[in-house]
Amino acid sequence: MKNGTFDLVTWNNDYARRYIASTVLHSLYLVLGVCGNLTAIIIYTTKMNSKHDDRYFIPFLASVDLAGCIVSTTFMLITNNLPYSYPNTAICKLLHFSASGLIIESIFLLFVISVQRYQKICRPFGFQMNLRCKRVVTLLVSLLAVALAFPSIFLYERIEVVHLSTNVTGHGCGPVPNTDTFAAIHRIVFMVFEFISIICMSIFYGCVGYTLMTKLNPARKEPRVNQKSWREKGITNGKKYSLMFMFISLASTLCFFPPWIFILLETNDKTFWIHLSYEETQFFVILRGVFVLNFVINPFIYCFFDSKFRQYAFKYCPWKIKES
Repeated sequence: MKNGTFDLVTWNNDYARRYIASTVLHSLYLVLGVCGNLTAIIIYTTKMNSKHDDRYFIPFLASVDLAGCIVSTTFMLITNNLPYSYPNTAICKLLHFSASGLIIESIFLLFVISVQRYQKICRPFGFQMNLRCKRVVTLLVSLLAVALAFPSIFLYERIEVVHLSTNVTGHGCGPVPNTDTFAAIHRIVFMVFEFISIICMSIFYGCVGYTLMTKLNPARKEPRVNQKSWREKGITNGKKYSLMFMFISLASTLCFFPPWIFILLETNDKTFWIHLSYEETQFFVILRGVFVLNFVINPFIYCFFDSKFRQYAFKYCPWKIKES
């Protein structure tokens, strides 16, 4: 193809078309995530007692999810639509830093919640987080997330990209030259913190699940009516929130596995995305962006497990959906 008929706009649009499925999905994620998390924040802070022991962390988690959804979808939409016409370095650095920080903050918050559920269910007569402790822990989680994400400011910038055949020059958001070692160390540290948090969550929730099961077992020997009453009372007393947060943590972990795999692939092969076919690019880009679902699905899980939240959500829904 001659240089006169192949310019930067053509090159950019050609690759933007490859990402069209991802662009549509992330637009949907943005709408669902903003609406869902805003609803959760408003209801839990104005209509329900958010200082309640079981619900305390939900407004904080929903706030992180809201910010994470906006930042991550914005990052993906700009990358998809302007792969070789990236606006500037400031946007590149800001989006990388914000996305990294919000991802790790979300995982850390889920880890703290798993500790709180373990204390409440497995050690009900031991040390429990009071309100001051929860506030301090939430602040520490935010500070640690900022500290871990801060190096990304020096690792990404608007870089020059040259088309191999036509020498057309474009600009994308990519790694700063000569920072490969620093970037690799940062990725390893980041992933170690994520893996440790997930492993600890699994252990804590394993103990929670075991305790819930062993507490339910004796009820099987009781009459059928008493058994139903005992279980309903147990769920009302907060066990349903343990199940809810277990599902949230599991969903979060599943959302992060595909991106982790692609990070490893990209680290081992710098040209991984260049040699893919149109169909492969569509499919892999969608998988690469599955992590955004971590910021989108939680309001739906709240709605499923928390009947009071569901009642308010349906009551103030603009379509006036009635709860069955």
